[in-house]
Amino acid sequence: MLKPQQTQRIYAMAARLGVLESGNKNDMLHTIVYRLTQKESIRSLDENEYKTVVSELAERLKLQNLTEPPKPYKKKKYEDSGRGKMSDGQRRKVWQLMYQLEKYDTEPTTAKLGDRLCGIIKKELKIDCTSKQPFRWLTYNQGITLIEKLKKYIDSAQRRKAGENKS
Repeated sequence: MLKPQQTQRIYAMAARLGVLESGNKNDMLHTIVYRLTQKESIRSLDENEYKTVVSELAERLKLQNLTEPPKPYKKKKYEDSGRGKMSDGQRRKVWQLMYQLEKYDTEPTTAKLGDRLCGIIKKELKIDCTSKQPFRWLTYNQGITLIEKLKKYIDSAQRRKAGENKS
């Protein structure tokens, strides 16, 4: 025979599951108990039967509380309204191109890469910027333009370097 705490535990779990109907001996809880133990009364369960019923109810609680896994976060595709800022990908590409351009320098320069980038932005896009935040005022479309201009600078530097090596 079960202790009162054990009986309470079974009833509490059943109530959480929603299988308990107060005063009804033919509710879903009693059906589960009978299916597992062939006994009609919860109080008449022995220790092993109690453990069987509790584990079944616990398993059903786990299944009931399962939720769909959260959908992986997807970045929204950039929608340009003409006012949006440069994307992170554009910024990385600009820096990559600037380092590539630096490799083609024939003479070492004292100008920092950020200052050189600001000079290119000012010359090509007619926008003033600081070397600490060169992309602050650039839009997505201006970022596209800047990347294309930097590619042309690199092509020109490659041709110049190739011309020097021939002489």
